[in-house]
Amino acid sequence: MAEMREGRMVIDEAGHEIYYRLFGEGPETLMCLAGGPGGNTQYLTRLGELANGDVQVLIHDQLGTGKSDRPDDPRLWNFPRFVEEVETVRSKLNLGKVHLYGQSWGGMLCLQYALDHPEGLKSLIPSNIGASTAEMVREMWQHRLELPAEVLRTLAKYEGRQDFENPEMLAASLQYYARFVRRATPFDLETSIKEFIELVVPVFADLGPAYQAMWGPFEFICTGSLLEWDITDRLHEIETPTLILTGWYDECGLETHRVMAERIPDNEYVIFGNSSHCVILEKEADAYLGVIGNFIQRVVART
Repeated sequence: MAEMREGRMVIDEAGHEIYYRLFGEGPETLMCLAGGPGGNTQYLTRLGELANGDVQVLIHDQLGTGKSDRPDDPRLWNFPRFVEEVETVRSKLNLGKVHLYGQSWGGMLCLQYALDHPEGLKSLIPSNIGASTAEMVREMWQHRLELPAEVLRTLAKYEGRQDFENPEMLAASLQYYARFVRRATPFDLETSIKEFIELVVPVFADLGPAYQAMWGPFEFICTGSLLEWDITDRLHEIETPTLILTGWYDECGLETHRVMAERIPDNEYVIFGNSSHCVILEKEADAYLGVIGNFIQRVVART
C-alpha cells in the first residue's frame, strides 16, 4: 500500500476538527465517504490500495466519528451540514475535482453532493445504496421476510416493546446481518455470523451520535431524519460519470440500485454475485477494488 499521511482540519466556524488519512500522491483524488452515519472509516482502509502514481486516496472521519471531534450538539447531525463538510474538506485540501466514492450512508452523501456541488466532481461512485430511504427500507423489510419465522417473531416482539438492547433481539438481528450486511462465501449461517462478529462488529462498535439521530436503532429500522430523503426524481440531473456498485444480497436491494442505473444518464452498474452490503469486507473485495480502479482510469482517459 502507498505511503499514508494523516492530519487534522478545522471544518467549521465553531472550530470543530476532523481527522483524515491521505494515501499516496497524484493529480487525481479518490475521496472516500464511510457508512453510518457515524461509522468508523477503518473498514475502508483497503481503498488506500488504489493509490498509485496517478491517484491519491483520501479517507476522512466525518464529524462525530472515529478520531474526529465528537461535539455534543444534536443540531450538527443533519444532511446539509454533512454535505458542506465534504465540500470544506475538498476545498481546504485543494483537491480540485475529485472521484467521490461513498458506501452506504456515504453513498447517500455523495449522491446529494453531486446535486449540490457538481462542480467539485470528476466521477461518482455510490456503493450499496439507493436514491430513496423509504424504498431502501422497503427492500430491507422484504429481506426480513426471508428470515425463519421464529427469528421474525423475536424481532417483532422486541421492536414492539422498543427493547432494542434485549439479548434475544440482538441475537436475532445477527441472523439478518449475516445474510444481508456482511455475508460469508460460500454461505453458511454459523460461519457468516462468526465472521460478522469478528470483522464488522469491532468496526461499528463505536458509532457516533449521528446514527441514532439520522438513522435509528438498527440497520433495518429507520426512525431518524434520513427517512424523508428521496432524490429519485432528481437523478437525471446527475451528469457526472457514475459507477453504481452493489452485492446480489445487499440489504438495500437490487431494485433500488436499478432505479439509479435507469435514471442517471452516464452510468455503469456492477453487481457482485456473492456479496451483500459490505462488499469491501467480503470475498469479492479484490474484484470490487479492481472495478473501482479501472473505472477511475477510464474516466481520466476520457477527460
